[in-house]
Amino acid sequence: MIRTALVQMGTDYDTESNVKRAEHLVREAADRGARIVCLQELFHAVYFPYEMNARHLDLAEPIDGPTMEAMRELARELEIVLIAPIYEKALDGLLYNSAPVIGPDGDLLGIYRKSHIPIVSVPSLTGVEKYYFAPGDTGFITFPTPFDVTIGILICYDRHFPEAARTLALNGAQIVYVPTATTGMSRYLWELELQAHAVDNIYYVGGVNRVGVDEGGSDSHFYGSSMWVDPKGRIISQASDTEDEVLVADLDLSVIPQIRNDWGFFRDRRPDLYGQLST
Repeated sequence: MIRTALVQMGTDYDTESNVKRAEHLVREAADRGARIVCLQELFHAVYFPYEMNARHLDLAEPIDGPTMEAMRELARELEIVLIAPIYEKALDGLLYNSAPVIGPDGDLLGIYRKSHIPIVSVPSLTGVEKYYFAPGDTGFITFPTPFDVTIGILICYDRHFPEAARTLALNGAQIVYVPTATTGMSRYLWELELQAHAVDNIYYVGGVNRVGVDEGGSDSHFYGSSMWVDPKGRIISQASDTEDEVLVADLDLSVIPQIRNDWGFFRDRRPDLYGQLST
């Protein structure tokens, strides 16, 4: 059994303010017994890819920058695993949408970089992420943690690709976290896709979305509704669509092997027939 938490929150254009807000909510999660805590996509900033504006490029920070230093110190103090997604500056001109994973000693367990980078403009949703982010170069890696659980990460748009979710299962994930900044037309997909990934791959899924309207960003309303889904695809808890919230769940990892044995999805896979997916 592992207790883990999702932290959804509103943001404004001031990074320091967002970091302080996140610290407060992460402390709440730890006070409630969470050992693994996940923040939303780009937690330290507004969702700036609603427009193409070079000023937003300055929101990117290196992994050893002030936001990650604060998060590493927080994880060390609270002795938790912390997933803290940021706008990462790897080099000048090489910027990623990233999810660093910090261990309870404050050291990095690794970094996942968002693989699928969208560009979309419809009446209810605009995301010009290709202007800001290079496609991730990490692949669908997993992270063994000191708490005897292996986790994986998909960032927002990645969740629309079932191949990514399956690869995390094949790489040993028992819990998959999906930090997100999503609004508009995607709402009807939110529950559907996360439930499908959980049941198809027989692992727990935690989807964490930002909430409310960014101050100093677009006028879109992020619908929150962060949720935990069990390995049978059932929603076991869900946050509000309007408020900052810490969504804590106790996940019984011992059920995963039994369900996988009973259902036979991994036994009956035919990867020899799926070559077309990679060509």
